[in-house]
Amino acid sequence: MLVLGGCASQSTRIALQRPNLPTGQAFLIPDHNALRGAVVVDYISGMSQHSFFFAEANQRQFRPMLETALERSGMLARTPAAARYGLQIEFIDLRGSFIGVDFDSRSRAIYRIVERRTGRIISEKTVDAGFMLRFIGLVEEDLVVANLVTNTVWAAGLGHVAGAGGSATAWRQAYQATLWSTLFVPLQLVNPLNFFAGGDFYGDSRVPRPRVLNGDMSTEGYGSRDGFQRGVQADKQMMRQSIAKFFIGLSQEQNIPLTVILPCAYNREVENLKVELSYRGIPYAGENCRMERVEIIQ
Repeated sequence: MLVLGGCASQSTRIALQRPNLPTGQAFLIPDHNALRGAVVVDYISGMSQHSFFFAEANQRQFRPMLETALERSGMLARTPAAARYGLQIEFIDLRGSFIGVDFDSRSRAIYRIVERRTGRIISEKTVDAGFMLRFIGLVEEDLVVANLVTNTVWAAGLGHVAGAGGSATAWRQAYQATLWSTLFVPLQLVNPLNFFAGGDFYGDSRVPRPRVLNGDMSTEGYGSRDGFQRGVQADKQMMRQSIAKFFIGLSQEQNIPLTVILPCAYNREVENLKVELSYRGIPYAGENCRMERVEIIQ
């Protein structure tokens, strides 16, 4: 375990400092499209409702993420009468993690949109998704914690010496306490539970997002040292990737261009991008502001 939980490499320390790249595109269904506000999740097969014993994606995690994505895209039906189309998802391969240092979560699923009354297939695509969540070894912050603990114990030892009758015994106790406190952080690092991926039985565990560089499309990143949290993080990131790939495929299949997300800046570069996108017929939107449309006069 000391080998498994060793010091973080130089590349890992660099990766932990890099901020995530901003989301550059989003899928928004046009107002005139038949799928606008007309899709409901019909069923999901090949994925259990709960995760038993070890990490594995389950429907309690997946359904809320999927419905949120459908709502943001403008596809989710808001009334039973509006739900003319059903989204059927069949997982034909679904793998989580059991034990190890790096946790891997993978899936293959068929996303199918059908007309609910007739069963006519509107769209069908097979999506492969995979995410590797890497274990973080000892980093500089751990040494800072160990140093603080050591200084605290050392100060307590000095105080004990000052009031102790036998100074030799007191100094020996202070030295031993300091030694054990210095080893406290590395021993926590190699906790055996860090290397077992626990299952999120009810699908409602709140875990922080892993450190990734390319948003939902990331294929690897760094997560919690805690095995339970790291297993859940890997599964959730894999599911985000699967949903994102579904929308990208739907965009290509239905000839619906992805909306480009632009920064809310009004410099020449952004204005030139707006003109170029307008020429190409590609929609755009501001990151957190309302952007005026550019009108192209021929």
